[in-house]
Amino acid sequence: MTKDLRHFLDKVKQLGSDYYVEIDKPLDPLYELSVFQQKLAKARRSPVILYRRVKGSALPVVSNLFGSYTIVGLALDVPFEDMEAGRFSLVVEEYRKRQGRPVPVKKVPAAQAPARQIVWRGGDVDLSRLPVPKHAELNAGKYVDVGLTVLRHPDTGHINVGIYRQQVKGPNRLASMIVPTHHGNAIAMRYAELGKMMPVVTAIGHHPAAVIAAGSARPQKNEDELELIGGLLNEPLEVTDGLTVDLPVPAHAEIVIEGIIDPRRMENEGPFSEGAGYYGEGRPCYVAEVTAITMRRNAIYHDLHPVHSEHNLVGLLQREMDLFDRVKAVGVDVKAAHIGPDDQCGKVLMYVAIDKHSPEDAQLAGQTAVAHGFAKAAIVVDEDVDVYDQSEVLWAMATRINDVFIYQTAPESKPPEKVAGLDGEGGRLAAITSRLIIDATRPLGKAGPIRVTPPKMVWERLRLSDYLNG
Repeated sequence: MTKDLRHFLDKVKQLGSDYYVEIDKPLDPLYELSVFQQKLAKARRSPVILYRRVKGSALPVVSNLFGSYTIVGLALDVPFEDMEAGRFSLVVEEYRKRQGRPVPVKKVPAAQAPARQIVWRGGDVDLSRLPVPKHAELNAGKYVDVGLTVLRHPDTGHINVGIYRQQVKGPNRLASMIVPTHHGNAIAMRYAELGKMMPVVTAIGHHPAAVIAAGSARPQKNEDELELIGGLLNEPLEVTDGLTVDLPVPAHAEIVIEGIIDPRRMENEGPFSEGAGYYGEGRPCYVAEVTAITMRRNAIYHDLHPVHSEHNLVGLLQREMDLFDRVKAVGVDVKAAHIGPDDQCGKVLMYVAIDKHSPEDAQLAGQTAVAHGFAKAAIVVDEDVDVYDQSEVLWAMATRINDVFIYQTAPESKPPEKVAGLDGEGGRLAAITSRLIIDATRPLGKAGPIRVTPPKMVWERLRLSDYLNG
């Protein structure tokens, strides 16, 4: 069976209501879908949600496809038993293996492409017929926020796939905010230099591994990113020709929006509820004139709640892999790296577990972690602490805190500075104006208390599901 959104929903549905729920009562795409998801999060629940009845549209909506590390692991075929046992490091290992192994696409005729089963062209094009939500009160409008946007470089022909938020501006107009530092903007600027119109495709609703690939920023600019999607799918991505544009279209997408952008003309979009949990200001954007909308029969619209943990989990694996590699590269014996806070948006806290061989290892690991632009603080722990369990990280801070450092990155870079008053030597707590490093590892060369842990063999053997009903 070809991997697509429906294939994945069937897989998750079999795991029960902890991981998948269907809502039959009608909900309004104006705020209600987002509020429902937020209420679940407050109750510490993060299942995939299928809203069967959405006011104003005949199409259902699915959200929270990236609501938990377990669901992300399932998208990469990590066994559920490993996820249930908390072996989350296997997710990054599988991601590392697949992202380094691109798979060429498989071309299929349009007649065999489910995404072409229904076609809207000309006067039939109407974005208001799609259940596009408005997520927050101060947002400028309704946003398509997790579509796979496909562009082709006009010189090299390389295919770029990115996730760019798109504000609905009218029945056939989408304002596409392509981040200036992303590859897609370089492509748009090149079209503008050539004085050419830029064709664009946005595919909504595909297997979550495809979305993870599109949301993982990579430094290379000469890769066919459809092949990177195939790598994460672990099978060729099936594509077909666009109906009105000369671009490949993911053949098993639920909905495909085709259009043309004049990259020499810009409009404003926003404000928008950003992934850090705050409203972002409006920004200049490109505008696509929609030329066609195609979809599968009984199409499912995929939405992503932008102020929710799932927003950050889309691109988290690449960031965690990069964090691990950076710390390893400076000679620290790193065992695991995770980015938090868990169950929240705005993931900018680095949790790093190391096997400490010298007193400086924790400081070096923390300095390396926070040197990356988006990091706000690093907490370095011993290898016996599970960095994927935030309560364990906090426990290590409460019982093992060794030193606290400030790392300044601007305007003048200098080595970490110990914060006076936190090492038992007296003094006043220094103002923290830059990056924070917390060494929560045990001192070397000092005998400390032995941590109480359950017998490993019994822990592995005993399963709650064998004893509890429901």
